[in-house]
Amino acid sequence: MKMNDEWTDGSGKALSKIASILTKEEKATHDNDEEYFSNPRLYIQDMNTGASVIITTDKDNVGGKTQGHGYRKCSSVRQRVPHKVSPKLQMSVLLDMIVGMLVPNEEDRIGPLGIAAYNRIAEAVMNAQNADDWMKNNGKNITHVKDIIERLSDMTWTERSGDSLLNVKIIPLYTIDTTFKNRMEGRITHEEK
Repeated sequence: MKMNDEWTDGSGKALSKIASILTKEEKATHDNDEEYFSNPRLYIQDMNTGASVIITTDKDNVGGKTQGHGYRKCSSVRQRVPHKVSPKLQMSVLLDMIVGMLVPNEEDRIGPLGIAAYNRIAEAVMNAQNADDWMKNNGKNITHVKDIIERLSDMTWTERSGDSLLNVKIIPLYTIDTTFKNRMEGRITHEEK
């Protein structure tokens, strides 16, 4: 559907501003864990050109996620974000802790044991293609490592807003009421009075 020729430039931006305000007010009146449905019916008109549309629930689409409604706001969900604790951060912390265990107290240098440990870790990381296979074939502390990995994974859970779903159709109204437009612009002729 092409409507650009009939609407004043900037109309989309102006409508998105009011949409933002309405969305903010809607969020303020509902809890995050609340799920709800509605059937918005809107009439929008460009006061300069007379172009207008009606937005209403698409009654032809009765199934789907909106269950036949025009709008559905889903409750918030808990999801895992795999890189919330980045792999670089995890490795940095683990290697720094290993250094603390291998470097003599209050010394700035890494001894031969520390260098050997770093080299062994770097080689193992480079050679390992799959974490589960590596643990199964080479792991010596599998139970403890899996426990630590599970605790790190728990840190990656986050709460996000639920989805907003629409099932509407936009019906353009092509009639332009020039009398209304002229009145708005203050150009009413004698014949129109």
